[in-house]
Amino acid sequence: MVELQSTWTWLPAIYLFLGGVSAGSMLVVALLKLAGRGRFKTTVSIGAWVATIALACGLLALVAEVEKPLQAMVLFKSFVNPTSWMTVGAWVLFASIIVFGLFALVSTSAVTSRVAFLGKSKDALSRALAVAAVPLAVVVAVYTGILLSAAPSIPLWGTWLLPVLFTVSAFDTGVAAVAVIIAVCDKEAVASKVTTILEVATACLIVVEGIVLSVFLGSMSKGTVSESLAAGIIVDGELSMAFWTLVVAFGLVVPFVAALAQLIMARKNRHSTWLVVGAAACVLMGGFVLRYVVLAAGIHGVIVSPDALQAASGVIMMIP
Repeated sequence: MVELQSTWTWLPAIYLFLGGVSAGSMLVVALLKLAGRGRFKTTVSIGAWVATIALACGLLALVAEVEKPLQAMVLFKSFVNPTSWMTVGAWVLFASIIVFGLFALVSTSAVTSRVAFLGKSKDALSRALAVAAVPLAVVVAVYTGILLSAAPSIPLWGTWLLPVLFTVSAFDTGVAAVAVIIAVCDKEAVASKVTTILEVATACLIVVEGIVLSVFLGSMSKGTVSESLAAGIIVDGELSMAFWTLVVAFGLVVPFVAALAQLIMARKNRHSTWLVVGAAACVLMGGFVLRYVVLAAGIHGVIVSPDALQAASGVIMMIP
């Protein structure tokens, strides 16, 4: 039996998940702000806070993984190499937490009403922050995959498919989070076509995620010995039950069927809050378990293949 990766604990999986949710939800609410023409204020405000808090909590989980967390909290000051992904990622995360936080504050009427000097400029400021938040959200989503792919000696993570997979999953979980906010808190958005757009986006993202996931595991299973072993852990090994049940069945199939059901109901001007919340919960659970199984299956590369080791042992036994 191949042992699971033990260098990193489950805390980085929390960061990878919350970072993805933050990026996806911020991208959605920023686009709603820019395209909504002053509508959907409740969704934009709550969604911006969800994105900010999720990113902050995710970063705390990542920092808690290192040996000296207090020093790691200011480690970005030491990142001066512009060609390093760690440098780029540190500064992007630093900029994102500031922009996301300011956007959340400016989008909250209870806050802006107490700041007299903003006046009529608060909407322009909010839109400017939304414009800045869009590319930052995309980079944060991509970086959740690049962070792992930059790790040395882990064949499963060393492929461009991993950032693509985590980026698509980030957008999927972000859409799910915003869908819950709309279903529970924003009747104006429910009455509009936003819910239909989100359901279409969910269905499309699930299809793309399923395709990328299949290609990712397929290419790994046909790759080197180390890649094949890692993929085997996920597909038919120790993590297979969690993968097929929580990631594939509940994380992809159930939300896809629910999205189609919602689209059919929308034609009849019907809407089910419980169906939206239930499907979103499945997407979020599947997104977290996906990151956990990829993290746990990240075994170090095998320098010599098992067949070579067996052959070498046979040669040694024949030597008198």
